[in-house]
Amino acid sequence: MAVEDDEMRLELLEDFGVSAMYTDTSAASSSTVTVLFRSDFEVVDVGGGVSVESSAPVLHVRSSDVSSIAQGDTFVVDSTTYTVTSVEPDNEGMTVCRLRV
Repeated sequence: MAVEDDEMRLELLEDFGVSAMYTDTSAASSSTVTVLFRSDFEVVDVGGGVSVESSAPVLHVRSSDVSSIAQGDTFVVDSTTYTVTSVEPDNEGMTVCRLRV
């Protein structure tokens, strides 16, 4: 059971998040939501002693703001469009979205 409620999650996002334009591609609709956004650096070992450097963009959003989110939907953060590759609801009111440019 979640300790916080949806209003508390919104306060957290408003204090620490950024504005993003979310597009539900199946419904052809867009809305502005507040998200926690990170673009972590990662090194991927592709075998044979060869590594590739990359970024791993991810965002956290209130599940109630993206109730029908699916792979292929998009977010625009700081003028960059990201496509959702993975949707991971935490069953506590937040959803983690893994992204690619």
